[in-house]
Amino acid sequence: MSATPVQLLLPPLRHWPRPLPQRIAQALGRADRVDAFGDALDVPASAALSRLGEGDLDIDQIRAYRWLRAEPAWIRPDINGARLYAVGAMLPMDANDVTSFVPELQALFDDASYQLQAVTPHRWYLRMPRDVVVPRFATPATVLGADPFDHIPEGEGARDWRVLDNEVQITLHQHLRNLERQQRGLPPINALWWWGDSELPDPMQGLIPTIHSDDPLLHGLALTANMQPTALPIHWPDHAEGLYDLQGVARDNIYERWLEPALDSMEKGMAMQWICEEGPVFDMRNTQRWRLWRGSFQLPDIITDMQE
Repeated sequence: MSATPVQLLLPPLRHWPRPLPQRIAQALGRADRVDAFGDALDVPASAALSRLGEGDLDIDQIRAYRWLRAEPAWIRPDINGARLYAVGAMLPMDANDVTSFVPELQALFDDASYQLQAVTPHRWYLRMPRDVVVPRFATPATVLGADPFDHIPEGEGARDWRVLDNEVQITLHQHLRNLERQQRGLPPINALWWWGDSELPDPMQGLIPTIHSDDPLLHGLALTANMQPTALPIHWPDHAEGLYDLQGVARDNIYERWLEPALDSMEKGMAMQWICEEGPVFDMRNTQRWRLWRGSFQLPDIITDMQE
């Protein structure tokens, strides 16, 4: 077995399905645990990095421009103002939405020489000249479920950007495609959520050979770190190596298809790290099975809407 632990990048513990299978609870209880752990991979919220990870542009083409993510979004009014209800892949969208929305939105950006690129129905980017000044934006994860007006862009260029963003929302609000969507029982696309104004990180040497993920942000990270990006398989592989990004795996499948088979590999001698978003990190070794005095790990009592 390789001396480099296989790494599993996992959702926050508060999002794990209940109940936790006893075998997994015992293994986590016996593992070495590091609680003080921030972003496991220190990945910047970078549209440029994500755009690189889409695979159709090289590093020089990315560095020639400034980039933002332009996430299709649904902002829903409520009694206290409004809430950001869904963004990107959370929204049902298809190619017809792209061909309907993008041309009319692009007309708003032409004068500034911006280009709206819909790489997939759910992942949109804004390409801008390198010298454009943009304000600071909050990531969708920060704002989801909150009032977006509490997270308006700040800093130099914020006023001009709010004017442009207002034009975008008006165009989407009046768009016939949204009427069609609502008639079909689908939520409207009534905003774009901007984020990710970070440069590509400097090239580095990765410590793991491969990143298995469906997230273009991690693919971009791999390409800047001399690692191989590949798609995430549908289940735990027989010969695992590198890092497996399980943050987007269907909750109903994460134990049976991933974590329990991973324990099989660990018991055969494979060292691994289970890295939970928001912490902690569990260092897993087969020799830990002798720690019989340790109790089973208990999931936190925090139950979110995702658990319901």
